[in-house]
Amino acid sequence: MAPGSWIARIALIVFCILLLPSAVCATPIQPVHGPYPEQLPSDSTPLYIWNVPLNILILEFVCVSSPALFIPMQLLFSLSVWLRLGQKRVTYRNVLENENRNAVYMCIQENPGIHMHALSRVLGMNIGTARYHMEVLCGVGKVFPEQNSGGVSYFVNADPFSDLERKIAGYLHDHQKSRILRFVLQHPGCTRKDIAFRLIMSGPNVTCHMKSLIRDGIIRSERDGRNMRYYLCPDADGYLEDHEPWNSCAHPEAGKQAPYAAVKLRGSRDSG
Repeated sequence: MAPGSWIARIALIVFCILLLPSAVCATPIQPVHGPYPEQLPSDSTPLYIWNVPLNILILEFVCVSSPALFIPMQLLFSLSVWLRLGQKRVTYRNVLENENRNAVYMCIQENPGIHMHALSRVLGMNIGTARYHMEVLCGVGKVFPEQNSGGVSYFVNADPFSDLERKIAGYLHDHQKSRILRFVLQHPGCTRKDIAFRLIMSGPNVTCHMKSLIRDGIIRSERDGRNMRYYLCPDADGYLEDHEPWNSCAHPEAGKQAPYAAVKLRGSRDSG
């Protein structure tokens, strides 16, 4: 089928849709029984030209002077009305006017590096709704994602975090890795056996998490005979010391604190 025929069909459909409002503009007239009245009832309210809408005046002028342009002009005015009924464009300036989206933004600002499921749990928001608002915030540049071995972490674009700090913040929202980091911070020089015994984890599981933490420069390992001892890197040690107590969103009991987090977010919006 030629492309022109598709264009013609689409134009015809649009034209019919635009004419639908005119169907409800008809005025019902009651039939007159008996002889016709000698004169029409006069309207007690005078209608001046400045009381008539400009588009009506233009259409009347076009109808008298150039009837061929009447339909195109009517379509033009109707199109402007339909365009006003469209959705409001979301921009960087007005993106936070939506209450749920503002709550998502504030939660990320209060909990840098938070994961999607933790954010949904803290706000008590459906995961699909949270993901939609997150995509909008990322699209306008308010928030940016960062991929690591623990998943996707989200940060506010204005936060001055270094690469190492963003990695640590993301791992603090990972349940197992945050427990390992806390244990190594409290027990520098611990071995894999110590971590597995105290945190009730398997040895291979500890090794798997340690590979990611060592690769990202957060934890360093030292050989001590047959054992491998683990320490926090200096920069990571300083960051973790400065950010205690850690966010509890990474732990299963974080759901119990969700009402407090929601109240805190509402308070932040009210104060702003």
